[in-house]
Amino acid sequence: MRKLIITLVVGVILAAVAIAVFAPGAIRAWAKGQHRTAPRMPTLTTLPAFPKLPTSGWGLSKEQKNAAIQTLVNDKVATYPTNSSRSYRAGKFTSTGIFGGFPPTEDQIARIAPHYDDILFGAARKDFIPRFKKYNPDLTFFIYVDSGLNPGFAQSDAGGVDAENLDWVLQHHSDWILKDKDGGFIRSGASRLGNKGEYWPDPGNPGWQNYFAEKVIKLVRETGGQWTGVLLDQFMGTADGYERYAGAQKQIKYPTDEAFQAAQLQFLKAVAAKIRLPIIVNMEGASIIRRPAFVAEVANVAGGAENEIFPEEMPIEDLRPYLETVQSLPPQIRIRINSKPAGLAGNIDRTLFAYYCYLLIGDRNRNVFWTYKEGTSDVPHYWYREFDLDLGKPKGNIQFGESIWSREFENALVLVNAGKRAGEFRWDALIRYSDVNGTAMQPPLVLKSRTAILLIKNLSILR
Repeated sequence: MRKLIITLVVGVILAAVAIAVFAPGAIRAWAKGQHRTAPRMPTLTTLPAFPKLPTSGWGLSKEQKNAAIQTLVNDKVATYPTNSSRSYRAGKFTSTGIFGGFPPTEDQIARIAPHYDDILFGAARKDFIPRFKKYNPDLTFFIYVDSGLNPGFAQSDAGGVDAENLDWVLQHHSDWILKDKDGGFIRSGASRLGNKGEYWPDPGNPGWQNYFAEKVIKLVRETGGQWTGVLLDQFMGTADGYERYAGAQKQIKYPTDEAFQAAQLQFLKAVAAKIRLPIIVNMEGASIIRRPAFVAEVANVAGGAENEIFPEEMPIEDLRPYLETVQSLPPQIRIRINSKPAGLAGNIDRTLFAYYCYLLIGDRNRNVFWTYKEGTSDVPHYWYREFDLDLGKPKGNIQFGESIWSREFENALVLVNAGKRAGEFRWDALIRYSDVNGTAMQPPLVLKSRTAILLIKNLSILR
């Protein structure tokens, strides 16, 4: 689930981005941000040396802190090409709350905007939309909305839209909130992922459904009506999700996943009919793994779904059903795939593995979008040269081999080994392939566990 988890090892940047747009106060520092290993997989990409940054923000002025974060952002933005490949590349790219905690410069927007197909913003960033569209008129924008009710939130959940806020709900409609066996409200506790103190409404309650739809419609209207749809965050799909994910007490109204999922689908059906915009549901990972068919049910009712555990947290036995589920959806359904392969400094192998897994189901004719985080949603990620290759049109769907999965495009072949052991892939020796560096490849090809490769058929795309 998305929170503004700011993965910055440097205290200066941690301080600079402490204004969270999606989850105020939900700032975490990980100690991995600057570590980078040399790639083992063939690549066209050479990442710039990670900039030297202060190791602590203590004693630095606001201007010095801002300068540090701009140094990091500019390091990332410098890897974005001058010309966009959106008209011919295979992948569609989205964002994960970019610039949520600090404003971009005009030069940064001009460099980044042409490369995205879709952008996620909080309501507070509504003024960024015309600035981004100036450099890419085709961009679409989704507004962030949390599915719960959070103390102190403004324009980030249904209770933060107007005077009929969380306090009003508790005073007049406490029956909308799920309860535990003792009659207490279901609220997030101390959790690595949840927003502490968040209240969790009953998705099957018609009053809550009407209220949620009414407030989201009002939020969309009052922020300029510039949105293509809604990103609904922290959406639980299991009866015990609030316990596991949010550290809450056990809710008793829906004792089984089946009962809870039925209520959630009822909620989505009711609010989608009123909001009349695609709702991209950021689904709890356990619900995706326990019953992949729930992804399709949610996406078809709401208009789309997002997965934030792809593929780095999904073993092969869970990844395959998910890929098959997404592949079976109608092409107009919006799917957002959000990978988290690296810290701030980037990791070529893990990022390319995630991207090649995405290519098994993504192409220009389907609304399947991909993005990845390098530690944080706020800071743009590095741009890889592999993203811009003209792979041509897909020549079919995924082919699931015993250990290697593949998908053929007009100009290339994507191979993925998502398993725990090395695997072998063979092809007709009359078909000539090279890797992305132009090195001729001969069958059979052995792929190590959790690695992937792009085999190039048409060498002209490398030029």
